[in-house]
Amino acid sequence: GDVPADRLRATRRNPFALDEVRERLPGVLVTTDNAEAVRGATVVDVVILGLALACVVLPDSHVGLLVVLFVGVEWLVTVHDRATPWSVGAAVSLAVFHASMAAASVAPPAATWTRAMCRRWMRRSLAVMVASVGTWAVVAAIHGHQEGSSAVLVAASLVAIAIAGLWARDGTLGAGPHP
Repeated sequence: GDVPADRLRATRRNPFALDEVRERLPGVLVTTDNAEAVRGATVVDVVILGLALACVVLPDSHVGLLVVLFVGVEWLVTVHDRATPWSVGAAVSLAVFHASMAAASVAPPAATWTRAMCRRWMRRSLAVMVASVGTWAVVAAIHGHQEGSSAVLVAASLVAIAIAGLWARDGTLGAGPHP
């Protein structure tokens, strides 16, 4: 059948599907709740909203990459304080967007999510969000310091990334099937 139409019909069978629609709009819907913000929306915001809506219907396409690209570029252009706590909100928004896109892509539109699946995906998403908060804390702690090309800081960062990657790999590849 028609895949986009099947995905829309699946929202009636999946109680999480309508939540997915809201979650897939990374940060843009927060802006559209305020009438002043809507009047101040840029062309980029409208493009992000349109691409995010396309992702609702076609989650297994590469449109999500464009959403992340546009959000990232807009963030880099408009936010000048790299240590702002708002970066945590942006990171969490992108993590939810990514997780919902990935979750919608792993099963057919008519699939029903079990509680175990929801818990597993939430646990993984929360781990990424906690890591985002940790990353922001490190950035905020060193923001403003003139470290130059600190070899110790770079080495510590690379070791932390390697450990996190090994931990994530061992937690997903060796776990076997989940109930």
